[in-house]
Amino acid sequence: MKPVQRHCYTTLVLILGLLGIGLLGGGLFGQQLLSFFQTGQKTTWGIDIGILLNGFTLCLFILGLIRMSWLLLDFAQEQRVIWHFARRAEQGDENPAYGLSYGALIVERYDMVQTIAQQQAMPDQNALASSLQAKLATEFTLVRFIHNTLILTGVFGTVVSLSLALVGAAQLFNHPEDTAPMGAIIHSMSTALSTTVTAIICYTLFSYLHLRLQDIRTELQSNIEDVTMVYILPRFQIGESTLVQQVGTLAIQLRQAAELVTRVQDRFLQAGERLQVAVADLHQGVQYSSHTIQDIRDTLREGFRLPPNSSAPAAVAKSEPKQLTPADTILQGTRR
Repeated sequence: MKPVQRHCYTTLVLILGLLGIGLLGGGLFGQQLLSFFQTGQKTTWGIDIGILLNGFTLCLFILGLIRMSWLLLDFAQEQRVIWHFARRAEQGDENPAYGLSYGALIVERYDMVQTIAQQQAMPDQNALASSLQAKLATEFTLVRFIHNTLILTGVFGTVVSLSLALVGAAQLFNHPEDTAPMGAIIHSMSTALSTTVTAIICYTLFSYLHLRLQDIRTELQSNIEDVTMVYILPRFQIGESTLVQQVGTLAIQLRQAAELVTRVQDRFLQAGERLQVAVADLHQGVQYSSHTIQDIRDTLREGFRLPPNSSAPAAVAKSEPKQLTPADTILQGTRR
């Protein structure tokens, strides 16, 4: 982004320097300046006409410098807000304008684009730029007025001074023996020169500062448009390229999800195979235990010389439980 803050502070230092030089010159050469401005002719309020005319020009010049300084401070603050907004947007904040000054130009631009996007409309950056330019132009009303008026004050002072000189010349024609009108003519011509010089100097300095202020305004507007194009519009603008990019991103995410599902499915299949192997091993273990028990029963039956069919002793055991032999008791325990 363009260094708006540095240019603002440089111009502000220049303005303060001019005011300081003016105050210093007034303090050191105040008497000479007063004698240069005075005409010797006063108004009905007792104010010298030359001091009145030059003082009006200087007051306009100082008022314009104060207004310029105020605008420079505003532009520096606007640039600071733009910098914070751009940094938050680069970091991926959901709302980069949160916590910033509500009346800042970049915050108003973000809210305007967001409102347009919520209405399912396409933001037009050219229209937004024209609106911003019109808003900034209204801030320069007083500056433009003073810039266009300064040179006219010099012309007005010259016309007034020449009018006073003509009045003195008319009095000199009527009374050739009187030398007072000659002094009025000389002072009037001196006032015309002083008002012209004062207006030219003030107009030249003010024009230069006015051009610097316009350049700073242009740079600020350019920074706002750059941030709008890079960080704001891509958040809300939906076009063919944006849709293609979103579809491509969605396809990549779907492919990643399918690969993840495939890996999970493979893991489930492996777990099922392991479970089948475990069930088969358990079944073999149960069969082996069953054969082992059968072998133990056959061995006991042979050891106690029991008949091959053990159903009869079981029936006798159920009918006469108190007359069981030790072998029948062992067999019943084995069955259980």
